Amino acid sequence: MNKGVKRAVFFGIVVLALGLRLRGIMNPLLDDQAWRQADTASMGLNMLGHLTHIPNVFFPKLFYDGSVPQKVELEFPFLPYLLAWTWTLFGWADIWGRLWAILFSLLALWGLYDLGRSLLGERMALMAAGFYAVTPLAVYYGRVVMPEPVAQAFSVWALALAVRWQRNGQRGFPLGPALGLAGAALAKLPQLMLLPVALTLAFWPRKRAKAGFLRALFFYLVVSMVPVMLYYGWVHLGTRGQGQFVSGILTQQVASGKNFFPEALRVNIYNGFTRVLLTAALLGVCLLPWQPAAARRPLLIWGGINVLYVAVVCLRIPLDYYLVPLAPWFCLLAAAGLGKIEDTPGNVLAVVVLSLACFNGFRLLTPRYAWNPDYLVQAGWLRKHLQPGQYLLLSDSPPMTLYYTRTPGFRLSTGSLPAAVREVEDSSAAYLVLSPYTRQPPAFRAEIRRLYPEVGPGIFRLGRSTRSRLEAGKSG
Repeated sequence: MNKGVKRAVFFGIVVLALGLRLRGIMNPLLDDQAWRQADTASMGLNMLGHLTHIPNVFFPKLFYDGSVPQKVELEFPFLPYLLAWTWTLFGWADIWGRLWAILFSLLALWGLYDLGRSLLGERMALMAAGFYAVTPLAVYYGRVVMPEPVAQAFSVWALALAVRWQRNGQRGFPLGPALGLAGAALAKLPQLMLLPVALTLAFWPRKRAKAGFLRALFFYLVVSMVPVMLYYGWVHLGTRGQGQFVSGILTQQVASGKNFFPEALRVNIYNGFTRVLLTAALLGVCLLPWQPAAARRPLLIWGGINVLYVAVVCLRIPLDYYLVPLAPWFCLLAAAGLGKIEDTPGNVLAVVVLSLACFNGFRLLTPRYAWNPDYLVQAGWLRKHLQPGQYLLLSDSPPMTLYYTRTPGFRLSTGSLPAAVREVEDSSAAYLVLSPYTRQPPAFRAEIRRLYPEVGPGIFRLGRSTRSRLEAGKSG
């Protein structure tokens, strides 16, 4: 395969990846994982007007659980900051977030191709890039306004640049690989699990004098780890026990979590990678002993870390986006397996696997693009009627209404019917918004309709309720 053909094939893979990720490009942030998408975009909204206030602009703020935006402990807001600048220049529209996400996803694909070419050769690298282009998890989470696309791009390039530095004789200091890993962990803390893989790729075997080697290793660890520790320490201390989402997930769901979701994990793996790609990856595992040591070593270490990650994290948290970090490894394994089948038969089989994965992924992802326009209807009414300084009370936890109204608010806590009604009566919010997918029981909705006037679609003007007025009349 000559150079021109290789470039044409890679260009075709990029076009395929782009086409799949453009599906639903005009969707508002209300399709699958709307909550996390609204959170990410809300951070960008809260940066508007403060883009040069560094470093404070990088402290994440969300609209919920307060009458003003609240500081929260979340990942470093790479995507929200880019969004805020884009909105400042071109106006507020959800499509900008999707376009940024797609760009980072394509950068991740390019990085995987570069990494695969260094470890497995050109032919297998093209296969790995093709599989990544169509893997359902990589497709869907390559167009969402969430940290995943950014984390994928940083993490894959952290490994690719580590290989480049090692093959360049480990000359100088590994600034690129270190910044890549720091960016990956800042964008999504679990990406720290790639540290042993990155160290293996960059520093094994040693190619320079011991003193210089140790200086380079120390430099790498400082540059890659210190920014991560400083940032997460800053946001952890700055939230003062409120809104500590990252540490809360680690301590409550991972470290001390007692619930396990094996069936959800099985479904997420099958739907996220498709059976045909999993089969190809299994073939790659079986053929790993016949791979060059430079590829076999990091892939085995990466695999061991992934197994531990799945057992510790993914088994306890039944959300499929926690599996996204596994996608590059699966694609490399699938390419390593099919690439061992020489020449035309292997190429044809790779195209068949890619086609089946693409078809099955397209079908499996279809329900995830659905969204409910009622959120936008409610938000449109509220934007017309809310006064400056007013805030909302939501009937349920999902905060998409707050993002689309650009207004802070509280969410009803779960409890008994009397407690929920009393919480509404005690609230100083301007309006109660019944979510289009509310989980509040019919009795709660009936009581709210009895006590408060419905002034908009599922929107009730709060103030003194009918019960309060009756009680005041009796006491008078």
